[in-house]
Amino acid sequence: VVWSFTVQPAHCNGNRTLHGGCIATLFDYCTTMPVMLVSSVADGFWSRMGVTRTLNMTYLRPIPVGTEIRIVCEVLAVGKRLGAIRGEMRRASDDALLVTCEHGRVNTDPPPKKGNKL
Repeated sequence: VVWSFTVQPAHCNGNRTLHGGCIATLFDYCTTMPVMLVSSVADGFWSRMGVTRTLNMTYLRPIPVGTEIRIVCEVLAVGKRLGAIRGEMRRASDDALLVTCEHGRVNTDPPPKKGNKL
């Protein structure tokens, strides 16, 4: 899943670069949404999307106000209880890697009913 975003002054720190907390929030949201592609409400498989277990960012370059970025997200693994998603934040103009993210999630669905294969 790919998202795009243009950095606005309200998202920046005192240096007029994208605030680290804003980056973490964007990754928390953007890396969660792809889990919907593998979830199943009918089967109770990740139907509640789970909760964050770990959210690790590696900041590689500052991102100035006005920069258009792409956030590329990939589901690495989703099991009965745990999921792993990777994210990359890249500058749209030259595809430079700006930030990487590893997001671990925990499934919060109730236990499956008897007879359910999950």
